[in-house]
Amino acid sequence: MALRKSITGGPPAVPAHPAAPASRKRWAARVAVALAFGAAAWGAWAALAPDPLRDARAALDRRDFRTASDILIKRLTGRPDDPDARLLAARAARREGDFAVAREHLRKFEQAHPPTAAYEFESDLLAAYTGSAAHADKLFAASTAAPDGPDAPWALEAFIEGTLKIRVPYSGAQFDPERDDPAIVTKLHTAAEQWLARRAGRPDQVQGLTWQGRIYGYAGELDKSLAKYRAALALDPDHFEARYHLAVALVQSAPDECLKHFDVLIQQKPGNRFLRFLVATTRRRFGQFEGARRTLDAMLATDPNDIAALVELAQLDLDEHRPAAAEPLLQRALRVGPNVPEAHLAMSRCLQLSGRPDEAQRARKRFEDLEAERAARGRRRGAEPPPGIAAPGPLQ
Repeated sequence: MALRKSITGGPPAVPAHPAAPASRKRWAARVAVALAFGAAAWGAWAALAPDPLRDARAALDRRDFRTASDILIKRLTGRPDDPDARLLAARAARREGDFAVAREHLRKFEQAHPPTAAYEFESDLLAAYTGSAAHADKLFAASTAAPDGPDAPWALEAFIEGTLKIRVPYSGAQFDPERDDPAIVTKLHTAAEQWLARRAGRPDQVQGLTWQGRIYGYAGELDKSLAKYRAALALDPDHFEARYHLAVALVQSAPDECLKHFDVLIQQKPGNRFLRFLVATTRRRFGQFEGARRTLDAMLATDPNDIAALVELAQLDLDEHRPAAAEPLLQRALRVGPNVPEAHLAMSRCLQLSGRPDEAQRARKRFEDLEAERAARGRRRGAEPPPGIAAPGPLQ
């Protein structure tokens, strides 16, 4: 059949043929490559672009609470009403042990936002951390009811930290069968085991083993406690808390090893006076008077009114039968801290060795009165404090 001429009188119109299948495939392939490249570029940009909340969460997973706090403070400086950043900042401060800062973040959240479930949960965690047995038990029950829930690990962590704060307020505190509920030890072991099962990262495994060491120590199982601390240090030789508790646990049974651990800790935190004080008292206890004196003299060179160092140095002089050298140190300590029981006890010993029994008896009576007052305060808090001069904890 003849082709019709075009309406313009030109050559006949030729009908358009559809694109060949091969051409369509090449075109589709080019589109697919372009889309894939765009998706990859977007993913790379998203992964590399600054994201303070992502970076803070990663730091928290490493248990690097200081870095997480620094990131979040910077974020909140520019965006003070960011609710996620505010709650994460509260969490970082709480886990670092800065409870006042954590409370302030929660207060600012409450001022700027209506209460949310996340806010209520973080408030419960903080309450447990700061010693509320009721909140700790509530969190343990919640984690047991939903062990695979996303918040279960944080509930377990708060239960363990809060319960240890209540039950083991100082190194060496142990389970008292006349006062303590045996179920507490069982719950602590359960919580630590669940934590280790849920948190597979090395920092969290080390922390879980350290908790287990403290729990076994509280239960009076020293060998198991030491084994857990050593297992934690095998995973992370720089873990301060595990090494500190191991050193304290070894004071009686292996003082030489204990002092080696303290030396490592002081290298990690050279400005920590509490560690230096522990080294001095341990050396004095085991007759290493020269080393103890060097440590105490160095402490007093930087702070002449350090009551703990003054009393310990005086005790060292008394151990060496030099009451005349000890008395001025104790007089200085009592001027700085007139209500420190240990200073009065040391003064009583000093006066007795000086041949002044009446004065020694008065100093002894003052010590007994102050010690009774301190014990009463401890009972009101729910835990009796340890003997010895109050000093800031080394992990703070």
